[in-house]
Amino acid sequence: MTDQQATRTDGKVSASTLDDEFLTLADLTKEFGSLAAVDSVSLSVPEGELHSIIGPNGAGKTTLFSLIAGSLSPTSGEIRYRGQNITDRDEYQRAQRGISRVFQIAQLFPNLTVRENIRLGLQARDQSMNPFVTVGDGTDEAIERMLDRLNLPPEITAENLAHGDKKKLEMGISITSDPDLLLLDEPTSGVSAGESEDIIDLIDELRDDFTILLIEHDVDMVLKLSDRITVLHQGRVISQGDAETIMADEEVQRAYLGGYKND
Repeated sequence: MTDQQATRTDGKVSASTLDDEFLTLADLTKEFGSLAAVDSVSLSVPEGELHSIIGPNGAGKTTLFSLIAGSLSPTSGEIRYRGQNITDRDEYQRAQRGISRVFQIAQLFPNLTVRENIRLGLQARDQSMNPFVTVGDGTDEAIERMLDRLNLPPEITAENLAHGDKKKLEMGISITSDPDLLLLDEPTSGVSAGESEDIIDLIDELRDDFTILLIEHDVDMVLKLSDRITVLHQGRVISQGDAETIMADEEVQRAYLGGYKND
């Protein structure tokens, strides 16, 4: 583990680290009235890392994702991405810069087929949402490659897919924009054990091509996939480090894991 990957239980990251990393958050805070949903959160994510955000319900995980994606503005603090301050950039500008988000509830066109949903993702990438517009050479080949990668039936409508397959399809659509940073919000929420394994396999494949931030309640999955983990509790960082460090942290055990043991 490098110095930059050392445990930071106080939630602080040095200024030099913030300048060097792929994604950096510095004292990021989001208040709703008197409630600090995200409270002085700092973390750093090197390019190519799979970094998980865990914690109990209400810890501020999804709010943190909304701040990174640009759908919420912070009360204070700074977000730097690829060395540039993007704190004041809107959601569309951040997407253009390579940040893509997959929501807990799939955002699909239910009456369109799997193939058509993927095509629209490619058209959105090329800034054309007209289904009759040709988006460029290689589009059909790109769709076929994505269908092979997802292993989904191309002509079934999205509304008729199993829940886990809907999650896989949205992940596929999210990477048609060729992002650098992928935000995955509870990708295995509500899926069966078999579907969960398929999603884990897909994420394990995607990590070879993308930097990934993952929110997930499946602790076994987090421990299996993560290079590093940040634990939030009541909006604050209580621990950061690799799986072994997190499992050994007594405060994490008290606040979230409740005596969980990784067998």
